[in-house]
Amino acid sequence: MAYDPVKQTAPFAPPLASKHAHTDPNPFNTSSKQSPTTSIPENIAERMELDEKKASGNTQAHWRDRLVSVDHIVSVRDVKLSSPNYKAKYPRHHDFARYVLPVSEADIIEQDWRGKHAPPSPSDPCDSESSVSSGTTLASPVSTSKESGTKAEVVQPDEQQQFLDKVLEEFRTIKAFTHNPGVPKGELKLLDSDAFDQLESRLSVDDQDTPDSWIPRSGDLRRLTGKHPLNAEPDLLKLYEGGMITPVKLHFVRNHAAVPQLQWETHTVSVYSDPPDLMAKPRIWSMDELTSGEFVAFEIPVTLGCDGNRRREVNLVKRTVGFNWTASGVSTARWRGIPVCDVLRACGLREPPTEERWYLHFEGADLPSSGRYATSIPLSHAMDSTNDVMLAFGMNGRVLHPDHGYPLRVIIPGYVGGRQIKWLSEIWVSKEPNKSHYHIWDNKVVPSFIDSKSHPLAKAYFEDESTACWEQTLQSIICKPAHEEVIQIQNESDMEGMYTVRGFAFNGGGDRIERVELSLDGGKTWRWCFRHFLDAPLRHGTKYWAWLFWSCDVKLKELVNAFEIIVRAQDNKKMYQPEHITWTLTGMMNNSWYRVRPNVINRDPETSRCVVRFQHPVAPLDEEGGWMVPSEAPRLENHDNPAHVLPTFSLEEVAKHDKMDDAWVILDNKVYDVTSILSWHPGGPRSILMYAGKASIAPSVELTALVPALLTIDLALTVAHGKRDECLKGVLSAEAIKVMEGDAARAAKELHELLEARKGLTLQPDAFTAVRFVKRADISNDSRLYTFELPRQSDGSPGRLGLPVGQHVQISLHFKDQAVQRSYTPIRPVLPAEEDGTFDLLVKTYLPAEGEAFSPGGEEIDIRGPSGGICYLGRGDFKIQDTIFHFDKINLIAGGSGLTPHWQLIHAILSDPEDKTLISLLDSNKTYDDIWMRNTLQQYSQEHSTSFKLWHVLTSPPEGWQYSSGKVRKTILEERLYPYGTAVATFVCGPEGMIDEVVLPALKDMGFEEGISAFVF
Repeated sequence: MAYDPVKQTAPFAPPLASKHAHTDPNPFNTSSKQSPTTSIPENIAERMELDEKKASGNTQAHWRDRLVSVDHIVSVRDVKLSSPNYKAKYPRHHDFARYVLPVSEADIIEQDWRGKHAPPSPSDPCDSESSVSSGTTLASPVSTSKESGTKAEVVQPDEQQQFLDKVLEEFRTIKAFTHNPGVPKGELKLLDSDAFDQLESRLSVDDQDTPDSWIPRSGDLRRLTGKHPLNAEPDLLKLYEGGMITPVKLHFVRNHAAVPQLQWETHTVSVYSDPPDLMAKPRIWSMDELTSGEFVAFEIPVTLGCDGNRRREVNLVKRTVGFNWTASGVSTARWRGIPVCDVLRACGLREPPTEERWYLHFEGADLPSSGRYATSIPLSHAMDSTNDVMLAFGMNGRVLHPDHGYPLRVIIPGYVGGRQIKWLSEIWVSKEPNKSHYHIWDNKVVPSFIDSKSHPLAKAYFEDESTACWEQTLQSIICKPAHEEVIQIQNESDMEGMYTVRGFAFNGGGDRIERVELSLDGGKTWRWCFRHFLDAPLRHGTKYWAWLFWSCDVKLKELVNAFEIIVRAQDNKKMYQPEHITWTLTGMMNNSWYRVRPNVINRDPETSRCVVRFQHPVAPLDEEGGWMVPSEAPRLENHDNPAHVLPTFSLEEVAKHDKMDDAWVILDNKVYDVTSILSWHPGGPRSILMYAGKASIAPSVELTALVPALLTIDLALTVAHGKRDECLKGVLSAEAIKVMEGDAARAAKELHELLEARKGLTLQPDAFTAVRFVKRADISNDSRLYTFELPRQSDGSPGRLGLPVGQHVQISLHFKDQAVQRSYTPIRPVLPAEEDGTFDLLVKTYLPAEGEAFSPGGEEIDIRGPSGGICYLGRGDFKIQDTIFHFDKINLIAGGSGLTPHWQLIHAILSDPEDKTLISLLDSNKTYDDIWMRNTLQQYSQEHSTSFKLWHVLTSPPEGWQYSSGKVRKTILEERLYPYGTAVATFVCGPEGMIDEVVLPALKDMGFEEGISAFVF
């Protein structure tokens, strides 16, 4: 039987994004004069005000004014309706990033209004927030066969001729390169065609308690510093297989703080000089002014690499102040933008005197812990048009991804990533280098004898421009064989087969890589590797801004017998990469030979049968398995000495210390008090505090974020000279270590199994998926029915929700400071046969109160799941917190909106003729109109009178009411529920006051035991 709560279309449906972008040839007044000290130009401010008025559709007082007035109540819907949704209006300017409410949850729930402080009725089922509990949500070797190839020819001259032919073909290819004019290929694309190949559409659960909750991020990016801020790299083999133009979702990310919530339509960039007389016409530019045609846009492939790429290898030589990038902190994209030199000339930049050195400064809109992220480069470099320094607004054919600088960033081809400011907000010219914290203390390579930032000479070296990282360094990497790749060799003939070693190489300054070479004998001899270039890689006759791929065919026999596979590159100055690592405090610019070692396992001398496993120098994150080992004893070696006995702590003791003024963490089975580093940690206190007191790993997706987060704490202790010993409190007990190891293994196994089981379903335990709002219907004065459409499957068929009976969907709404999540139980679909690509939520709307500011309406919301610890398996069987129960009779006690999980049970049981479970429902509400699905429930009780009993309780009943009146009380439970018995259980969902003060005590008196025969949703 299907439930139809309304027989009319929804009275309100917000406008959806047009298929085509709004066309406005000049939406801004480009002739307006504006001082660079003004934060928002008048034309931008006017647009925002006009858009808000249009969105609200009325002339009432602005919601910000009403928010502080006791005469008004502002809801989330009020804010959403009166705030322009630029993503819907101008889809070409936006990607999968979510709409963010320009208000915090606290602003909504803490507003004062007349009647707010009236005495509450604690046991009234409608006086609390949504009654569905959050429940418990489960969360969470590259092996490739050898590449086929022909056996080597026996005749040596033929081999040489084949090699010569390939070399000459490579030379001819390079000789044929002509200047790439960089003409953009059409307009920036909408979210169609290859959008899902390029971009991640789902939100990671790791981001939902951070200000970055609105940003879709790929699970293929490995987080190096915990949840927040995001610093991540892809798997090295996946990076290579992604192609010479890296998909946006695989591009490495380096963030120092929360990503600014910027809009193309309102963002501005201030261009000026200091002192002012260096520039005649300083100006504030809008995005449309920069991109509307006054400046000629160009689009070219550029490789960006983090200065700290391959730092984990350096950290194994000796700990640096940086975290563990492997070799995949590099990517290549097609960047679209305008020449920065043209913008500076349009602002009337003077010609610098030949005897003076001027600098060009860039500053982003992000807010790291040590001040704005800013830097400077020599002005002469930017003014040379052959250096292609651009203000970029496009990446791989679409607008920039938020993690990569949306809506505007700097791209300086050939430079290190640390100079290429994202979320660009200010550009200025001066006669002095930048003085910001990050320009001075980051992206520097100081002499090796500077072993800490507190060294007496550190300040002098860090403040000098000679130690700054500018151009990228010469680099080459082996990607295949991959780390932990395994090759099975069955016999001697296999050993004669060929394997193609593959990788990439790049250089700084636009210099071409002249040669890539491979050695299998420790560098005594070198083999030529064939270079593979992008189409049209050449700019201005001499500049190569993007990496190349390389390959070298090797007999398997030679690979198996080699101690190491080594690669090196040579530039056009005939300089090679260095053989060994040079340690520096920052661990930056490591470009030593890259070495992969084969390990032969189970070799049979008679048949040559064996297994070959390859290891790169380091494994990703903090995983073990790389061939490099630390070259020095741990710094805490003295504490491991039996003479120095440390206190031992249990997990329960550690869990007590989880506050801002008392924060303990577990690192390498040792316990640290990190309270003193919270105030100055580079990622801010939140990045550490979210792990304080974490005594074990729950079976959830937090497993993937915990290890890298602890690495940032390890880094902070290292940076603070002497802080490691000072912060050490003691060690974990042997029992605690065993529990943590077991929890970690269990969590990883359960998450893997859950993800495998849920393939093809919309609801996923580790990510939030966007669903589209379809319609809304009013059920009563405070109840709404919302219908949402699921994203279609890859074959175009309707999406499937995949929600087990009795479980919930987590809904996420994005405020400016973080996402707010609530759990709801859809009333449709309940059974697999009812799946049609949509789902319905029945929601009660509350006045703003402490802990409740949520309403799921809007063009789209994000969902995740399933959540909850109760799952109905059918025919009386339940799985509750991983334990299987069977009940012949069940009592259901619902308060207000707590009916929805009970409805799922009722509908599932009564839809199965073979299910003989008996049901008794006690439904409590305030008024008659508050009873959800009353006609459907009444019809069910009549059609299934022997198996379904229904009883209502109303606080304010109408005249002639035939059911119970007043509050839920013990006598009603005793009269209407099945009495306690061996196969009888009671399930409860409703306001906490009703459950804790009335229902659970009464059930206990009746013989029910919580967790055994009484359960709360």
